[in-house]
Amino acid sequence: MSGEVMAQQSQWLWLKDKAQIKSLDSLIHLSPQWALKTEFYSHALLDSLIQFPNNLKGRNDSLLCEQRIANVAQSFFEDLSFGNPRPTFKFQGYAFELRKKEVSQLIQEYMKKKSIVKLANHLNSPIEIKILLASLQVQRDSLGSKSAYLEPLVQSINRYRWLNHVRKNTLLTVVNIPAASLKVYQGDQVALQMKVVLGRPARPTRELSSQIKNIIINPNWFVPRSIATEELLPEIQKNLRYFYASHLELLDRNNQVVDAAKVNWKKLSKEYFPYSFRQRTGVWNTLGIMKITFDNPYRLYLHDTSEKKLFASSKRFYSHGCIRLEDPIAYGKLLLSPNTLAMDTLNIKGPYHDIPSKWIKVNKKAPLIIWNNLVDIDEKGAVVYWKNVY
Repeated sequence: MSGEVMAQQSQWLWLKDKAQIKSLDSLIHLSPQWALKTEFYSHALLDSLIQFPNNLKGRNDSLLCEQRIANVAQSFFEDLSFGNPRPTFKFQGYAFELRKKEVSQLIQEYMKKKSIVKLANHLNSPIEIKILLASLQVQRDSLGSKSAYLEPLVQSINRYRWLNHVRKNTLLTVVNIPAASLKVYQGDQVALQMKVVLGRPARPTRELSSQIKNIIINPNWFVPRSIATEELLPEIQKNLRYFYASHLELLDRNNQVVDAAKVNWKKLSKEYFPYSFRQRTGVWNTLGIMKITFDNPYRLYLHDTSEKKLFASSKRFYSHGCIRLEDPIAYGKLLLSPNTLAMDTLNIKGPYHDIPSKWIKVNKKAPLIIWNNLVDIDEKGAVVYWKNVY
């Protein structure tokens, strides 16, 4: 045998260990219990090799077979690592890296230990995945494969596989729409969790990925035109005192302040409104004392709110699409840590109004995910099924 052939065969991980081929084949046939589908993988070759182990006719045939087995293994273990299907977002402003070489290295490592089954168990070991897989088994045993609960549960398992991979070594914020909740992950740990208020069905919060950019302390609220003309203008036309009670300023097209008392409000309409509204800073401000920006085409942002009572509701879908935060200061401290001076000096208990806005750049990698995950895990580790509010 030539040195070239011997060197090539030394790289054969699969053909020199038929027991591992059987293990891989068995794992693939178990795919449904792991929220995957057997048909995702071209495993007919594995079945053939197990049934007819001496069918390979020569070196080239063996090389091709080794590569095909490796491709099947890579595809299967990538799905255990990243999920299948993986989440998609209509707006993807942050591209998460899938480290496929890491999967290849794990396969080689466990092959050398002759423990490919242990690799599958390792990839299924994150706590959320274990909890959801256990729930999947219960659903299949009690309700069968046609249960309406299975599809969203399978989706959630694969989303958590993907999430477990991409959240490593980063500060990642995840807003789950139907749960009206926000979690901040530092690696595998939940560093912060809170309630949020999200968009009403007529103005839904959008699914997306993005990167958090800035924190604005004491923000002005520049009222969107649709809200200005459809909601505020009719109230002001009824009674001008509504304008002053809402702590608004009227701006012309040059962003100059206009005396609201000198405006003929009756002539204004949705079609003719040559102004804009700006709400002054203060505890009354719709954005509260903090606004957190991220790139997106929907004019969405995270913010504090003056309507704290809404967090007591079990169904928190009242906004125009933006995300209102139950504890913005704690979140701001995480985003700015270790330099939290701007957060530490905030005093919102005393007189607090008409303070100039302050912009602070978030200098760390802080991706944001907003998704519609219908099956999630609560603080006690219980599986919760949510209704699709949109």
